[in-house]
Amino acid sequence: MTTIDSIDIAVDLLWLNRDNTPRVAANMKRALNGAPLVQQTIIPAGIAMELGTKSGWMLRTEFEQLKAHAAITLTAFTLAYEGASYNVVWDNTAGSPITGEDLFDEVGGFEKLTNVVLKFLTL
Repeated sequence: MTTIDSIDIAVDLLWLNRDNTPRVAANMKRALNGAPLVQQTIIPAGIAMELGTKSGWMLRTEFEQLKAHAAITLTAFTLAYEGASYNVVWDNTAGSPITGEDLFDEVGGFEKLTNVVLKFLTL
């Protein structure tokens, strides 16, 4: 079970970017003689973490509760996922931190959403 702050999520969420998140910051410049000057450092915090349903679904009531939480919670909170706890903030750096699509088109929105993505930054 996943718990976001005090919100229990009934559906299983997948860690969508677990294996493709950069863990090292690096840059490379060339010296005047052409030799590469490489600087690298481990990224200890601020790791982008995306959880989602992929083709699974989430109830609109949970989705709306999470949207409301993301809209008013600008400070750190606890994310409990797969037996581990993470100190996170909602990732508002590139658009909405929570997105989803109606499972079926319906005026006013369908009761279930698919392709739900929740974006966090670890602290």
